[in-house]
Amino acid sequence: MMQGNILVIETSTESGSIALVRDGGLVAELAFVSRDRASGARTEALAPAVARCLADSGVAAADLSAVICGAGPGGFTSLRSAAALAKGMCSALHIPLYGVASLELLAWSASVRDGVYMAALPAGRNEWFFADVRCEAGRAVVVGEAGLIGNDDLRDRASRSGARLIGPGLEHDAFPRAASVVTRLEQIEAHGAVDLDSWEPAYGRLAEAQVKWEATHGRSLAI
Repeated sequence: MMQGNILVIETSTESGSIALVRDGGLVAELAFVSRDRASGARTEALAPAVARCLADSGVAAADLSAVICGAGPGGFTSLRSAAALAKGMCSALHIPLYGVASLELLAWSASVRDGVYMAALPAGRNEWFFADVRCEAGRAVVVGEAGLIGNDDLRDRASRSGARLIGPGLEHDAFPRAASVVTRLEQIEAHGAVDLDSWEPAYGRLAEAQVKWEATHGRSLAI
């Protein structure tokens, strides 16, 4: 199991969270929002939340052993900001970075009984990112690949398969929580650290700005 001080960052939705895990135990957890609920304006809440979580834990950045970052799918801007911060910290501190799919974090975060579920996160445009989930012996596991589905089709698919829905505002109302990694550290470590030079989150779809650019210019945008 991963030892030492591990920073966990989850930002797939506008309700993000930070956690500090030490030697397999949760030391601190902090939730934040990335958009002002009154005005809808985007806020720069991520870096202050990380700084506060570390301060509350009495841990300096230099004392970190690793960083775990939510790897999407989810909101493009929030995921990209988290990835940039996580990669920058790991590069500067010479520590490993691990990525965890946001739908897995969501499944792990929900308190559900054994059975069949679908974990889903809002994707905008009346669509959802989703993945099938099985819970056996109290342990939720994502089955298969993540997908993108319309609002009505999500509910139809769940009804046909007898699955209950996990996600914001759904049957089991839940958000991905950074702290949910605590019971899965061995699994995360076994999957291996990412390559800092090439890794980026799985956004689930193109950014809105890229879609508009390509529609205007009639060709793909070289990234």
